[in-house]
Amino acid sequence: MQEIVGERLPKFSKEEVMKVKGSMDYVGINHYTSSYIYDPHTPKPNVTGYQADWNVGYANQRNGVLIGPRVNSWWLYNVPWGMYKTVKYVHEHYGNPTIFISENGMDDPGNVTLPGALHDTTRVNFFKDYLINLKKAVDEGANVIGYFAWSLVDNFEWLSGYTSRFGIVYVDYNTLRRYPKKSAYWFRQMLEKDEH
Repeated sequence: MQEIVGERLPKFSKEEVMKVKGSMDYVGINHYTSSYIYDPHTPKPNVTGYQADWNVGYANQRNGVLIGPRVNSWWLYNVPWGMYKTVKYVHEHYGNPTIFISENGMDDPGNVTLPGALHDTTRVNFFKDYLINLKKAVDEGANVIGYFAWSLVDNFEWLSGYTSRFGIVYVDYNTLRRYPKKSAYWFRQMLEKDEH
């Protein structure tokens, strides 16, 4: 990264390094999906930008096999083991910091209607599988102290508008009435259990 970004990286004095070293309170991870990453064997990009600076290639399949089933969004595949690997990587490479999973979820198409939209079994299984993998990382020592499902209610998604529904509560966009989905009841039941 230092080679690609070059002069655009800020320079820190020794005093500044000492001031910021170890100063974070926690690491927040938005984790929805995983991809295979590869070296695209391309020269340093001529254009500056966040993603251009990565200079990596992404793939959602390897040897003709998908990394996991795709849900609604073009970029979102159901890859629960990616949660485990992401959390373990941070745990092992960054001194086991305090971690919050600040976003995790999947979407349905925006045009799903009642009552079918309330039977979001795929979302229930998505959350269940991701949380099982998160618990595995915690059981192996990762310091995860919080988890936030995305999202409580269907909303205006920043890239997809109303064509995508991430909520565990269905919103009728005409009346704004809200209807808990199966996933909302699953979360309630899971959280009410004595043992997790």
